[in-house]
Amino acid sequence: MATLVSGKPYETVKKPFLLPTILCPYAWYLSGLMLRRLREMTAPTTKEMRPDGKLRLPPGQKLTTGWPVLHYGSVPRIALDTWKFKVWGLVEEEKTFSWDEFNALGTATDISDIHCVTTWSKYDNEWEGVPFRALIDTLQVKPEAKFAMIHSYGGYTTNVPLEDLMREGVLFARKHNGEELTKD
Repeated sequence: MATLVSGKPYETVKKPFLLPTILCPYAWYLSGLMLRRLREMTAPTTKEMRPDGKLRLPPGQKLTTGWPVLHYGSVPRIALDTWKFKVWGLVEEEKTFSWDEFNALGTATDISDIHCVTTWSKYDNEWEGVPFRALIDTLQVKPEAKFAMIHSYGGYTTNVPLEDLMREGVLFARKHNGEELTKD
């Protein structure tokens, strides 16, 4: 769910949250077992450079070859036949999409690196999903809207500037490297 809002972004968030394709959980939720598992999956740092001359692997990060499964609390079990995506706030008309309606908005792919706050990085991730721009194209967003407040299961929220969401490659991913995302 997303609320489009104006003014400054909210200063506080109810709880840290995980969007499985974009964000990763905060380091303080990792147990010793998870940290050991993460260390086993990581490779030493590299000196590979990006085209802009900066290091591809940020300082303090470790490159992983696996996919750390790190989340806070239990994984919600959501039936796709009852799943809903609702947009309200600074739009001319509220809209609600079913899983099928949401996915019918379009599909795009993007390849990107992930650098998690828990110090792991993973290169060349191929994501496939609904582009944010395809969602915005179905809405009449009011000019004063500057941020989207993203709501997730469990009461988690975050806010993101609309300017950032409108960038090329931003999408609601459902696949990673050609495979459907798992519930974990």
